[in-house]
Amino acid sequence: MRNTALAVLLLLMLAFIPIQGAVHAQGAPGVDVKSVYTLNRYGFAMINETVTFTNNGTSAVQVPTVTIGFGALSSDVVKTNLTSGFSMGTPPSAGGPFTVSSGGSVPAGGSSSFVLNALLNNVVTTAKNGSLLVSVLSSPSISTKVATLLNVVQMPVQTSFLSPPSGLKASILGTNNTYYSKLTDVTPTTANASVRAVSTNAAQDFNPLKVVDAQRTITIAPNGTPEVTDMIEFENLGTVALAHLYVSLLAPSSTQVTILTATANEPVLQNQFKMSLTGGAIDLRSFVVGYPTDGVQTGTEFTLTYRYPLGTSYYSTSGGKVTISIPETPPVQAFIGSYSLNLTLKQGANAIKSTPVSLGAVTPWHTGQASFSYGLSLGWYLDSGLPFASVAFILLLIGLFVVRATTVSGEEAETVEEETSTELASTMIQAFDEKTNLVNGLWPEIAAKDPNELDKAYFDEVRSRLDSFRNRALQRLNEVKQKSTSQKFSEVVAQIQTTEREVDRAAKDKLNLYQQYYLRQMRKEVYDRLLPQYTKRLERALNQLTDELHTVQREAKLL
Repeated sequence: MRNTALAVLLLLMLAFIPIQGAVHAQGAPGVDVKSVYTLNRYGFAMINETVTFTNNGTSAVQVPTVTIGFGALSSDVVKTNLTSGFSMGTPPSAGGPFTVSSGGSVPAGGSSSFVLNALLNNVVTTAKNGSLLVSVLSSPSISTKVATLLNVVQMPVQTSFLSPPSGLKASILGTNNTYYSKLTDVTPTTANASVRAVSTNAAQDFNPLKVVDAQRTITIAPNGTPEVTDMIEFENLGTVALAHLYVSLLAPSSTQVTILTATANEPVLQNQFKMSLTGGAIDLRSFVVGYPTDGVQTGTEFTLTYRYPLGTSYYSTSGGKVTISIPETPPVQAFIGSYSLNLTLKQGANAIKSTPVSLGAVTPWHTGQASFSYGLSLGWYLDSGLPFASVAFILLLIGLFVVRATTVSGEEAETVEEETSTELASTMIQAFDEKTNLVNGLWPEIAAKDPNELDKAYFDEVRSRLDSFRNRALQRLNEVKQKSTSQKFSEVVAQIQTTEREVDRAAKDKLNLYQQYYLRQMRKEVYDRLLPQYTKRLERALNQLTDELHTVQREAKLL
């Protein structure tokens, strides 16, 4: 009997061992990593590490701590950022390795993830034979076992290495070369980084730049509205001519720019002229006269200055004052040796806030806001010599639409009626400007909030704000409509009402998109795909509304 009891006990112990093992397996989630190294056209790189924890068990499990490193590329890391909800321990050096933890848990059947981004500089060097060498990350170091590890190296258009990075295979997606590998059941390993030579191709979009200086200056257009003048001084460190310079405008993508100067040791631009941009690129081959037709040559130092109207979403007018708020984002996505922003005014304009912003050396990730403001005096109008059609904005801005006391004669009564219509139009424009400023301010307001504080009640309150400002603007529009005495004026006012309806719909559709994403009712890839379409639609409607408001102001003066 005793032997039988021992046998039974032994069988129970043996049976318990795998059960314990299964329970232990459920104590940690599965880990998947996607590592993407992206080489920028202007000679810097970005690393994106997406780490996903998946719980296939039946109870919640703790999110483990993970350490990620970039090996030999650590010394090139300039900045990093991490998804909110996770924290990063202080690394032994600025380049890592980076220990990421959450303190939270993954629910049964659920998942959790973080994204670690890194910005790298000095990844490009020049070999003795003149070819370009690039330090590239084939695979990061990871402190834990990984179920799947996807490594990707993304290249600029028509750019490739003479030989693939170690362990990666080449694939062509459109005009971009991509190198990748997909591994499973990866044990903790060290980072795999190497130096690779870039193939020289006249069509490649890879021109490392040394941007010595950049200046962004707010000036005033002849009609009193703000405009931007950008100056960029750079050197082409690439192996082929630089045909296009991709710039970041503070205006809609359809805005034309006026090329003011282009200098390579000596001026190479004969006359100023306007040009449209394609994909944000200034075609350097299209305006350089007596200079090589394929663009800025290798090793050439070049200075380019251009001007364009500041987008209406970046300024507002009220009480005779123009208030400007612009991001400090550099005009070209590159590392810049010295960068500054300032306001330059002509006679007749009064600076209210014009403190220059000198930022020194900046990175492509630089953020921040700069603000300026100015007012226009009556002297500006008197000295400008502008035709009347260009003065409506200035008169509205400096508050000259004032009804004069008149006698009861028929001619003077007609004058009173004309100025009253203009004053109503000015009040209406101000109401629509307030609505426009509210719409443009919503998106940075939402982005600045803690995602955990965003709920349905917040978005309902935003819609209520939009409706309140809209009702006020429509009330002013109806007052103007009642004063209409000409068919053309009535048609302009009716068109404003139609365009305003499209603005309201576009704003609320974009707000609904934000709500679905931030309340986790929409996947990020869907949100990223739809957002540019919604933004473009709203910008187009706002620009059309601005043009129509200026038109109604002119027509009001003719009544």
